[in-house]
Amino acid sequence: MTLEENIIEILKKNKIDYEVFEHEPVFTNPAMATALGVNEAETVKSLVLMTKEKEMVVLVLPGDQRVDWKAAAKGIGTKKVTFAKPEQVSEKVGCEVGCVPPFGQFAPLSIYMDTALTRKDYVYFNPGVHDKSYKLKAWDLKKLCSPKLL
Repeated sequence: MTLEENIIEILKKNKIDYEVFEHEPVFTNPAMATALGVNEAETVKSLVLMTKEKEMVVLVLPGDQRVDWKAAAKGIGTKKVTFAKPEQVSEKVGCEVGCVPPFGQFAPLSIYMDTALTRKDYVYFNPGVHDKSYKLKAWDLKKLCSPKLL
């Protein structure tokens, strides 16, 4: 089963309404926002980080935000975080960097989410592929991810 098929299964199992949008392949949140005709802040940026202790985690942010490295490390409970290497992400998550979905159920990885995402009505994320985006209520995303809020 593909990563996208797993996501669809979780959405259906939890009775979550969602929409699928197909578009040209996108590799950044600004490009995703443009392809969807939405504000970049409504897109989800899922970053796989490596802690000082060599634990992989996912940091989920609004697409228009940059990582505050010190705040991220503090919120995660470590002294330092860096980006995980692309090959590590591919091996652990099952997709390329740039289309990591905001779920930790598959790896499993701890999810840390910026509270700004929970205040949105809807959010858009890539389901492990660059040419599709899923739209769902931000509250439903929070419910599915069971994140630690930062």
